[in-house]
Amino acid sequence: MSEISPSISSQANEVPTPDYQAYRITAAHVAERLKLKELREKVSHPVEDFSNYELVVKFAENSYACIYNYGSVVFFNVPDAIQVKYLAILRETKEGSKIGDTTDAYLVETKQDLGPTANQVFFDRVTMGKLSYQKIKIISMLVAESTALDYYDILIENLLEHATLITKRLERQGKFIEGKEDLLKFVGMCLSAKQEIISNLYIVDSPEETWDSPELDKIFHDLKTMLEIDVRYRAVEYKSKIIQESIGVITDLVKTKREVMLEMIIILLIAFEVVAGFFRH
Repeated sequence: MSEISPSISSQANEVPTPDYQAYRITAAHVAERLKLKELREKVSHPVEDFSNYELVVKFAENSYACIYNYGSVVFFNVPDAIQVKYLAILRETKEGSKIGDTTDAYLVETKQDLGPTANQVFFDRVTMGKLSYQKIKIISMLVAESTALDYYDILIENLLEHATLITKRLERQGKFIEGKEDLLKFVGMCLSAKQEIISNLYIVDSPEETWDSPELDKIFHDLKTMLEIDVRYRAVEYKSKIIQESIGVITDLVKTKREVMLEMIIILLIAFEVVAGFFRH
């Protein structure tokens, strides 16, 4: 979870002028999945865009909430009171999350002296000559993905720590300390997390808005690189593969233990039949 950096706060407090404007972005990942159709019926402001993937709500000029079906929401230039209201609506319709929310903050600045097509991407802000709805959507999408990556990185780290504890105990004592049900629950959690990562985070292709606009395409790729979307995604994917290998070993050991128990039961039943036959004769 990241806080607004001092540089963002100080720049956001700069007095707006005709030549300079600052727009605050706040993002949160609040769920593994959001039901956008249900949300669309609950919002009280105009819906600017809607699809199975994205719901964009408009509050005023250059003021939007971009809500994504994989559980992230980005507020672009939205008053705090409205953010609180919409976060409450999201929490009413969301599917339960395994860990707490992850949040992020970003800044968009407009400076007319840069020229209408000039865009500068930094680690904490984007500075441009002219703001447009298409730029808002691209920036919001990438900040949302970054926040979701934070969430899944924490989730995978927690599962990786649990897997490490199991393997360490197995190394020291030669057996599982957890019961069979606990092990199966852990395997289920790992598989569920893997599926969520694959279905929710592999969304880093260029959006349609960039296909016919070199300017939008450059903003998309520059910000994607600055936020290290691809690098962080590969790191999460690598960690999930480590966990997958661990649960494969655990599953094999549990299966082997069960097979040994079944063999022992069969041997005992045969022995019982032999002894019973001996006494009958």
